[in-house]
Amino acid sequence: MSRTRKTAAILIAVAAVIATFAVVAMDRSQVAVAVAGLSDSGLNPVLPDTPAAYGIDGTGIWVSGSGTISVEPDLALLDVGVETRAANVSDANSQASMAMDAVIKALKARGVNDKDIQTGRFSIYPRYDYVEEEVDGVRSSREVLVGYRVRNNATVKLRDLDAVGEVIDDVVTAGGDNVRISNISFTLEDPKPKMSELREMAVADAQAKAEHLAELSDVSVGRLIYISEGAASPSVRGFAERGYDFAFPASAALAAPPVSGGEVTLSLSVQAGFAIY
Repeated sequence: MSRTRKTAAILIAVAAVIATFAVVAMDRSQVAVAVAGLSDSGLNPVLPDTPAAYGIDGTGIWVSGSGTISVEPDLALLDVGVETRAANVSDANSQASMAMDAVIKALKARGVNDKDIQTGRFSIYPRYDYVEEEVDGVRSSREVLVGYRVRNNATVKLRDLDAVGEVIDDVVTAGGDNVRISNISFTLEDPKPKMSELREMAVADAQAKAEHLAELSDVSVGRLIYISEGAASPSVRGFAERGYDFAFPASAALAAPPVSGGEVTLSLSVQAGFAIY
């Protein structure tokens, strides 16, 4: 092949490579334009809980606000139950039923309504012991069924907080050694009347935060463009929160235990967005 033809072939190959890169570059540009077009048309996916998820461009100041108040509780929740053990399941269940009936009668005698006594857990478990034995010089252990355990637990609503200690004393006296008190807590039965105050506090807190951020950023706060309320619920002030069970021997001369409800905390939060200028 002559030198002229070789040069021409090389030039043709180089031109082909350049053309390929140009096509790739064009495709990339078209893809970028297409993506931009999707974004502009609102077809691009948006993450939840963001301004874009609500049709807002995100321009502005986004803050959270909270309101918290402490109030005296008006409801005590008493987790009370019985536990019995016997060699057979029938006897264990019968003893548990008798003890729980006595507990419920004591509660009703204190004015507790049926609707305020709710069974929370009933269980029957076998009880095993381990027996060491030796066979052909080899020591081992095996499980031996020794009986059954029955537990019956209920959650009781008590509205007379001044009488909680006396109720516990009556329950212990009625159920004897089989009684278990696993927890007592205090709460607000209906927090709705406090919601307006909590909302006012939460919105004012969000507004103050937005104004402070605007001042730090050398901008001004405009109108509210978005607001959302989080779930609100009262905190529960309780004892024995780790689930410990307390047994009360019937032989012990127990006075009514001192019980104080203290205060419970109500809180509410909002998410808010403000325009800036």
